[in-house]
Amino acid sequence: MEISQILLSFILLIMVGMFIWGRFRYDAVALTSLAILVVLGFVPAKEAFIGFGHPAVITVALVLLISKGLEASGLIGKIGNALQKVAKSELQFLIILMGIAVVLSSFMNNIGAMAMLLPVTLGICQKMSWSPSKFLMPLAFASILGGMNTKIGTPPNIIISEFRDQYSDQGFEFFDFAYAGLPVSIGGVIFIALLGFILVKNRSGENNSSSLVDINEYLVELVIDKDSDLIGKRTQEFRKELGADIVLIGSVNELSDAREILSNFDELKESQILLLKINPEEVSNLQEEYGLSLRTDINDLDSTSFGEIETMISPGSRLIGRTVSYFSNMVGRQMAVLGLWRKGTNFQGSLSNEHFKAGDVLLVASREEQKDTSEKMQDLGLMPLWQRELDVIKDDSKILVSLGLFSLSLLFVIANFLNVVIAFLLCVLAFVATKLLKPNMLYRHIEWPVIVLLGAMIPIGDALYDSGLTNILATIIATQSIQFGLVGTLVILMVATMCLSDVINNAATAVIMGPISVTIANQLGYPSEPFLMCVAIGASCAFLSPIGHQCNTLVMGPGNYKFGDYWKLGLPLELLIIAISTPLLLIFWF
Repeated sequence: MEISQILLSFILLIMVGMFIWGRFRYDAVALTSLAILVVLGFVPAKEAFIGFGHPAVITVALVLLISKGLEASGLIGKIGNALQKVAKSELQFLIILMGIAVVLSSFMNNIGAMAMLLPVTLGICQKMSWSPSKFLMPLAFASILGGMNTKIGTPPNIIISEFRDQYSDQGFEFFDFAYAGLPVSIGGVIFIALLGFILVKNRSGENNSSSLVDINEYLVELVIDKDSDLIGKRTQEFRKELGADIVLIGSVNELSDAREILSNFDELKESQILLLKINPEEVSNLQEEYGLSLRTDINDLDSTSFGEIETMISPGSRLIGRTVSYFSNMVGRQMAVLGLWRKGTNFQGSLSNEHFKAGDVLLVASREEQKDTSEKMQDLGLMPLWQRELDVIKDDSKILVSLGLFSLSLLFVIANFLNVVIAFLLCVLAFVATKLLKPNMLYRHIEWPVIVLLGAMIPIGDALYDSGLTNILATIIATQSIQFGLVGTLVILMVATMCLSDVINNAATAVIMGPISVTIANQLGYPSEPFLMCVAIGASCAFLSPIGHQCNTLVMGPGNYKFGDYWKLGLPLELLIIAISTPLLLIFWF
């Protein structure tokens, strides 16, 4: 191995390690890695940004826009109403829910499909007094499985298709992925339906009719009023009165907005800002009993009549990395943040200083009569988990128009009349013309971190190939697996891809493993198609952790899951996928 290859390997390992660590955004890590490779000469400067014009990247962006247009048409409301009518038993509901997730995620971005079904599922669980934890992980897994069925279902399929086009001048057809993907989806749904209730831990506790999620630790800031009974009272006494269900974290310095630790012997003072972990139902009682007021801009709302809404920050939200002040600037006098909840987090500072993350749940006050609240929440990338009546779109014609336009674009692709980029671009323009998408909202509906990640990773992948490092890695895998024959080589390649996809973004996994799979095929004298398909399947199978796929991340909070809950269902599911897909690859692609 040459010095340049060793250096490139070192940079690649650091990049993957940063992905796994998760301390920094994966798009920033990829972009920084690209910049380093340009400086060191591994990537020519004129080719540094060639990935952003890559057909795979453009297709992913267009699929995200189409998914948003289908959502805006009111399709989610129709699905919710239909599910409520058939939700007679838990098993029946689970099977139908997963079936819908598989179908939707086959023809739209699987993250978008899951995000559409998440609030519907929570609403039905509330109505039927079912535990959400029984359904949310199966929903996430079914959405991932459905993405394997078509060329556009998930970014790895788009990337792998472009790799084939690069190496053989012919990409995969739209339904080529279904030869293995569809049996895997069906087998996965059946497996989860039969064993899901056993392997998925019920962590929701007692059902609560007033809240869809078992959230009892919102971070809330309360101010001591001038006539409060707490003035002069010691912290120890107040904590004793609060009991075990409400935690007094500390006090907030109004000047620096930093958290201050309160000893048991500190005296409480007028206008002091208290930081508490509390169930939202207890806030009003605490205010009335002790003379406290919310430290928020809620008093600035145009109306004194407001409702509380639980909303989740979705992947790609404009709020990610931002604070409460940014939220307030964006919504004006329409909404206000009352509290913040984050799975498994011990907050270190004040509410105003916390930077939002994907999967955070916000307790938001909103003017009840405000008709554009739903639009504003969509703009910010918030998914309402409560009070679904905010979805005010009732026009069935919009659903028919959106489905008609999307179906027409699919027919153009399937018939090879237009390539997927042009067909989907025309579909997006038609969505804009029919007002399903607003022109000024287009850029906001694209999940830019994914786009930047792909745009940066493609030239990085080219650098690995051009340096010969891909050939070295492929030789190692081929040499170690050849003793197990063709089947063993495919299994090892799929397992390696699965393991990588469980800890880093699936699109990045496809970019790294795609060229390696082609090189392995060439070294062994086999066609590249089954090996590329092997990577496509493996990259989509991120079932072992909440960080491997954004669908898993989204359900962690509402389902009240722990990190270790995923592999209990995910590991046997991945073994089943290997068992089903491997012989199908041999049958259809050799």
